[in-house]
Amino acid sequence: MTYARITKLIALILIASIACAGVADAKHKKKKKHKKKPAVVAMAVQAPVVRNWVSSSIATVLATDAFPGVTADTIAPDDALDGPALSAFVSAAFPKGAKKVRQIAAGQPVTMGDVDVAFVSAAGLDATAVRAEELITGAGYVARPGVGYEIVARLLRLRTNLDQADDIKEHAWYEQASRGDAIWSAAQVLKWGGWEKQGAIDTVELLATLPATTGPQHDAVQRAFDFIGMPYIWGGTSEKPQILFGYNTAGGFDCSGFIWRVLALDPTSPKTVATALGGRTTFEMAGKTPAAQRLTAEQMLPGDVILFGRGGVDTPSGSIGHTGMAISPQLFIKSSGQGIALARYDTGYYKDTFAFGKRVLG
Repeated sequence: MTYARITKLIALILIASIACAGVADAKHKKKKKHKKKPAVVAMAVQAPVVRNWVSSSIATVLATDAFPGVTADTIAPDDALDGPALSAFVSAAFPKGAKKVRQIAAGQPVTMGDVDVAFVSAAGLDATAVRAEELITGAGYVARPGVGYEIVARLLRLRTNLDQADDIKEHAWYEQASRGDAIWSAAQVLKWGGWEKQGAIDTVELLATLPATTGPQHDAVQRAFDFIGMPYIWGGTSEKPQILFGYNTAGGFDCSGFIWRVLALDPTSPKTVATALGGRTTFEMAGKTPAAQRLTAEQMLPGDVILFGRGGVDTPSGSIGHTGMAISPQLFIKSSGQGIALARYDTGYYKDTFAFGKRVLG
């Protein structure tokens, strides 16, 4: 048998083998498909589970029986909020009777600020919100109208940070609120542990200790107060709408983005600040702070950067995970789960995780 004929014969055998394998495989797949057919049919008729960012809050609110006939499928959390719906959610949150709140007529826009005012008022904390604005003004700053309510609402944990994919649904205090925003607030009130109101009152009173400031320090603290009420946005460095990581997002800031915006990006900031900070991220800010320049909690002044880590003062620079800006020996302004908010660093979690401070304004 010639070499050419041998080669041809081998080729034919290979082709036949492949064809047989293909037929066998097809039969095997057909057999498997036939066996699994009932499961496939069952999956086809099963409705997909769709969860909204406010799904658990919807369940909490509907459990009050304040909305007979309304279900999770009909409550429409992504729809624009109107006055009657806001009143209904406030009433659900305070079933034993809320303090009198301003009624907003149907058809009028309802902002996130309106939501916060309604819930803070219903909780009986109007005086605390007004007190916050008076103390800010008394320290020499300009308190924009309503900032006291935003401070108190966040101390009461009435806001939340959404997942990155839902950042477009985040709203600043002056933007139209959704029904979901009011549902979230109502659910938080229903889950209160009893300490929230007194905690807010105590923190607001600490604004009475705000030190007098001038120059760049004063300007930086003023900007920080102006941004209270903006949402937390991962990667955000602007109060204007942004495109981040391929998503259209609302204006807002993550923790280091807030510091970068307030201290480095503002046109009125000293040109040396960006270099002094060390970079845009918390990691860069921490890593470029020599040990000799690290401030203790007792050394903090308004406008100083605070850096936090799980190990407290023993946290390595590479493990620093959060930052904010001091405005007094007890208080700082930060961007986190409550958006831009006032908080204490002299007690609780932030005292335990305080790593060091950093001075970049003179």
